[in-house]
Amino acid sequence: MGRITLVIFMWLVAGCSNDDLTSKFNNHKFDQGVIDKLPVYDSLANVLLENFPSIRQRIKVESYYSYWPAEHVNDLYKVLPKPGADKVKQYLNQLGAGYIYGFDVYKDSTIKIHLKEIYFQADHLHIREKLSFYPTGTNIRKREFPIKDTILNKNWQYWISFDKQEFF
Repeated sequence: MGRITLVIFMWLVAGCSNDDLTSKFNNHKFDQGVIDKLPVYDSLANVLLENFPSIRQRIKVESYYSYWPAEHVNDLYKVLPKPGADKVKQYLNQLGAGYIYGFDVYKDSTIKIHLKEIYFQADHLHIREKLSFYPTGTNIRKREFPIKDTILNKNWQYWISFDKQEFF
């Protein structure tokens, strides 16, 4: 009898079913505001690439450079020359909190911009929206369920991941 109770408990705690995940996946749209702001993201990526030699020094210590404005307020000025850090701050302000909460720069100079994160507590589901910038315009891979993506141009991929938290 205890095993049956445990199985029922696990089934109830598991949250959203695959049908719920598929439904959220199918109904969650790419944000047109993100797409409209692509020129600002381009400017941000260009400043980061212009300052890549400074960023590369940090990447030698870690596998990539990550900047989260809410956590690393003055970190930019430790990594980038002041004019570059000032421009990055300017573009972050121009984008606004609803359109960026951090970015990562990798040793191959690709850039991942973290746009927004939504958590559905009842379903134990994280939806994370990101932009990836590929400087060479190559190696953009098609993502598969539970990630949806769209190619915005030869350098930009907009993608959304649907991450279900499992407790068991």
